[in-house]
Amino acid sequence: MAVQDPSASKAGFAVAVEAGSFYDPPDLPGLAHFCEHLLFLGTEKYPDEASFDNFMSQHGGTNNAYTAQERTVFYNEVGHAGFEEGLDRFAQFFVAPLFKQSMVGRELNAVNSEHEKNKPDQSRRLWEILRGTAGTGSVLGRFYTGTTESLHQGDASAVAALRAYHDANYCAPRMSLVMVSNLTTAQQLAAGRAHFSAVPRGSCGQTKDFGSEGAAFGPGRLGQFIRMGTESTPALWMMFPLPPTEKFYREAPAQYLQYALTYAGRASLKSRLKRRGLITDLDLQVDETSAGTLLFLTFALTPQGAEEGGVGELTESTFAFLRLLSEERGSEVSGVYESLQKMSQVDFDYAESPDSVMEAVSKLADSMSRFAPRDILTAPSGVIDTVNADRVRSLLSALRPDNVNLALATRDFNASSANRHEEYYDIAFRQEPVPSAWASRWAAPDAGQSLRAPPALRCVPVELSVSSASAGEFPVELAVAPKGAADSAPLEFWWKGRGIFPLPKAQLRARLAVPAGHASARVVVLRELHAQLAKQLLEEPAEDLLNCGLGFKVQPATSGYYLTVSGYSQHLDTMLFQVIETLLRPTFGPAEFARAHRQVLDSLEDTTRQAPYELALGELSALTNDMAFSREERLAALRALDEHALREYLSALTGSGLRAQLLAVGNINEADGRALAARVAERVAKLAGGLLPKEASQRPRVLNASKPLELRMRNPIRGDKNHATVATYQYGVASVAERVRILLLGMMLQDPVFDGLRTKRQLGYVVFGHAAEEANVLELQVLVQGAKEDPDRVEADIESVIDDFEARLKALRPEEFLLWRASLRSSLTEKDQNMDQEAGRYWGQIVSDA
Repeated sequence: MAVQDPSASKAGFAVAVEAGSFYDPPDLPGLAHFCEHLLFLGTEKYPDEASFDNFMSQHGGTNNAYTAQERTVFYNEVGHAGFEEGLDRFAQFFVAPLFKQSMVGRELNAVNSEHEKNKPDQSRRLWEILRGTAGTGSVLGRFYTGTTESLHQGDASAVAALRAYHDANYCAPRMSLVMVSNLTTAQQLAAGRAHFSAVPRGSCGQTKDFGSEGAAFGPGRLGQFIRMGTESTPALWMMFPLPPTEKFYREAPAQYLQYALTYAGRASLKSRLKRRGLITDLDLQVDETSAGTLLFLTFALTPQGAEEGGVGELTESTFAFLRLLSEERGSEVSGVYESLQKMSQVDFDYAESPDSVMEAVSKLADSMSRFAPRDILTAPSGVIDTVNADRVRSLLSALRPDNVNLALATRDFNASSANRHEEYYDIAFRQEPVPSAWASRWAAPDAGQSLRAPPALRCVPVELSVSSASAGEFPVELAVAPKGAADSAPLEFWWKGRGIFPLPKAQLRARLAVPAGHASARVVVLRELHAQLAKQLLEEPAEDLLNCGLGFKVQPATSGYYLTVSGYSQHLDTMLFQVIETLLRPTFGPAEFARAHRQVLDSLEDTTRQAPYELALGELSALTNDMAFSREERLAALRALDEHALREYLSALTGSGLRAQLLAVGNINEADGRALAARVAERVAKLAGGLLPKEASQRPRVLNASKPLELRMRNPIRGDKNHATVATYQYGVASVAERVRILLLGMMLQDPVFDGLRTKRQLGYVVFGHAAEEANVLELQVLVQGAKEDPDRVEADIESVIDDFEARLKALRPEEFLLWRASLRSSLTEKDQNMDQEAGRYWGQIVSDA
């Protein structure tokens, strides 16, 4: 497939191979993933293992790949000047890869490090455990990432199997190529043929239908209850195996299930379980493969919900709700389904581009390997072509008590009671039949639980005209004074109107900045608690708008609060004022406070929600930013807070005034924008006790590191073998010219760091070298996460790479410098891919007061 995009800021290309982890030999789990890694490390035409990455970086490009269960996708983007040679270098992955024996051991360490990175992740652990209840012969129950042990230490037999796997699956008939460029389609197709015609056709044959292998969950495989420990938030997962549904993608039945089961409006399952104090969240995950569909209903539990009685009540309510859904009449199902179909058509007609060309080609290549040609664009976008209520009702009827396995992860699990062990994630767990008392309650659940099936979508947009009104290339500032508040400062309103994307959508960004004052961990946590409470209170009233193409964010920040409201412009103002009103005038009681407090507490206590390097960056920020505080400081402050403390904070917040800034980008003309801004100014001034001028608002300060500083802390993720080492070289507050130089150095640093610390030394899977920023202070940063070496050794390796980098800079030839300069210019002038990026570009300048 070739796509001509005259406005594309970069070119992109991707290949999807119709083979993935399901194709692993049973005795070599992870082989497909390992093959994906090794293809990047040298070909007969370009043997240097770093040459592809170096070429892409010098031409403003980047690359990645992933191995799914039935396909492997390689995807890239590059500056237009690098398209032709980049495509040739990429094609060689599939024409003549080297699979160098010298690289096997090193890259095996990278695969193993990637698995070690994944091991603490609770979702992965629960997913693996529940899939493991499939029959031993089923591909659904296998491990796929790969480890040093599962791949036999990369010995001769593993390398032979690797070559055999590649020869058996990497054949031209099983590959799909996608290209996006500003070149004509004819030029792109000619380039594709020139570089990919040498890919061997081989003798791969047809892809496998893994559903023909028989039932994965036969007798004795269902009705299982698994208990396991966790360092994360307690969780319950319910897994329902279903027949394969991916082939019904034109009907998209999973969309109906997603809407029905996760709806958060009044009398929904989610609402009831939250009000009962059993959960903090409910979600749905649907895995569709040819081997079958696995539906996971997932619950984040409160301490009450994690108790045996809580799990019993939660599961009984779930089966009462599932019975309610399955008993709906066909006409009721069709009414909801048809509203989802209408919304899917609107979303497709006014879809925005992904965040990058690389993401776009990745999605297209994946679609080419899965869907009929006529559906390549519509199917991945979720378009419902056909409403089949009978199919949905059939799937709902399979969500029965006799067709489920459960996994419960709690912090108080007694490991001595375990009767099973999962070797790859090192999980001791207990597996036994579902308690008979639960099974009895599930079979005849209490019908008087005040549950209702979700309604048809109520707010599908119909006003879809697009305004041509625009401020021009940049937003214009329009000061808007709040009505009836003569002493208040104005709201700082920036209006752009129609920008790059002529769509019936808009983006509203707002900042409510608090007055300058002393920052403390207590104030920071109160702000986090307040924002969480607002999001919780908005969940029910905003649900119908959220399901119809609108979205909102409430984010606490060092300076106050950031608000984002985005989507179809028809109902945008309704959503914005719901958010403002709820944030500044929240109506809550002890139950709502307890739920919000629990969610913030979980986010701080659950260290597995972040990788070790992310935790390290947070602590580094707490050391250098006077308005940032460590996780432990925030935890201590949070534990000391009660509802009275939050009410006192809110009283002070809404009595001392706020600085208000607002940006409107998209389908809002100037008159409507001014009217909206006037309403915002009036409402915020009334609720907050006035509007403050710029100079009165809070601003962070960053420590000027006049001498080397070292921060050491233990990895707080219990049992995690990874270390994180972060080396930060502070530059300071930069002028525009200095900023460009730092960005150029950061771009040039990426490949030497990756090649030296990951590819050659194999110190870890997570390795970065880049320019970073703390508030408005620029830094160069090198980061390594892995388990191979201790941080002191890694720090020495980082310094060695920096010394080598300095030597490279001194030896840099003029023509090489020009390539890097052009690459940075390409990056800085890269066009926004969607309205969110466009608004973000303007907003970053506005809130920095640049």
